[in-house]
Amino acid sequence: MIDSFPINFIQATFEQVLLEEHLKNPNFFGGRDQVCFSSFYQQLKNQEDLDRFIATFEDLAKQQNRLSLIGNAILMAPENPTITNLYNCNIIPMEWTCSMRCNLENRDEMLITLNNLIEQLKGRKVDIAQLNCINSNGAHYGQPFVVGVIGENDGKPELKDGDYFGSVANAYDKNAIISHLISQGITLDTTKDYYLYCENDGKLKVMRLYLYNQTTWEYTLVSDDGTIDRIIFPPEHVSFDKYKLSFSFEALRCDTPSTLNSKEYCEISFGGSATLVNNGVQLGNDLLKISITKIGIPADTPIDFSQEQNNPTYWLEPLEMPSGSNVNTEINQLISNKFLVNTHSDALALTLQYSFIADFNIPLLKQLFKYARYGTQGITKNDISPNMIFGVSEIWCSWGEFEKEDYKAKIVENIDIENSESDTLTLGITFQLQGDNN
Repeated sequence: MIDSFPINFIQATFEQVLLEEHLKNPNFFGGRDQVCFSSFYQQLKNQEDLDRFIATFEDLAKQQNRLSLIGNAILMAPENPTITNLYNCNIIPMEWTCSMRCNLENRDEMLITLNNLIEQLKGRKVDIAQLNCINSNGAHYGQPFVVGVIGENDGKPELKDGDYFGSVANAYDKNAIISHLISQGITLDTTKDYYLYCENDGKLKVMRLYLYNQTTWEYTLVSDDGTIDRIIFPPEHVSFDKYKLSFSFEALRCDTPSTLNSKEYCEISFGGSATLVNNGVQLGNDLLKISITKIGIPADTPIDFSQEQNNPTYWLEPLEMPSGSNVNTEINQLISNKFLVNTHSDALALTLQYSFIADFNIPLLKQLFKYARYGTQGITKNDISPNMIFGVSEIWCSWGEFEKEDYKAKIVENIDIENSESDTLTLGITFQLQGDNN
């Protein structure tokens, strides 16, 4: 059950991502002493929170900024979020807008900071916990807190600081998770240690994962002693619930500067949409990426690319990913069945469709574009052939449950080239799964 307003999950995500980016690069603004997001929906857990809420409201009403505050933002939902009418699932799509006021002298740096925020979140989802906390008066309240997604990086999936590792109660749990990640192709850097989130005793904790004796990975649970700045520690809580939040954004807009109290200010506004779901609901952005490798061309003398050196693997981000299953059936009719039809299935055709932005910085997409538009073909690893077999891998991850689905495929039907309303070209490609034997 959600214990706070849905927009508070967006607010917590913005604050935490800005702080994480600020810790990586001090040139980005981040942290509540520099950037404040106020939704006016946040829960007032004690008198201190109530006083802070009143002070923030008065600051905004009087058009004033605290001296140490670089950006002061209001986050709001212009319309009531809808709740999908299902009993077992929480699905809450919503629109949101954000207006941030900053000193004119900090405008350019703030634009860079917000553009980086959008870069980290656009086209992605975040795994976000609702920490079940207790205030000084013994009352329960929910605190959203973001954890990282394994494999959500550029290129080949790898483990990184801040990822959610899974449930760890003993060494066996740790070994099973690491063995699974390595078997699925996740890269672990043996020259460094990792600070990761994990579940332990029903709570969200921070663990340090490191290589012991050059052969065995070990972990220790760590607490916040003020010396670790590679990960943000969750606040005290008694339990937590798992949710996911998927984002889309509108571009930044800057209003005409104005002078208030002898200082020049400007308003930077942006907005978008988001969907909040519980962990059991699958999101499109749970598919982090796909990889495509050219395997070869079946012929009287098969052409095998897998034995060639420097056969590239392309990591792509699909816009859409519909699929279909077509079962070929034969009908048999028996009088004894009283006109009811029985069927026998003798073939299964599985198709997976993807659409991609025609990004010519990726050689494979440029080859597919020329093949689809001009029929440009070839039989090398740098060409496209109608009978070419591809090795495709889909990378899925949600709350530490990392899965890689591999299949062999051939391009069938049309490769659709469309010009969108924004004048960007997209490629629509249909793959049909192939068996091992020809």
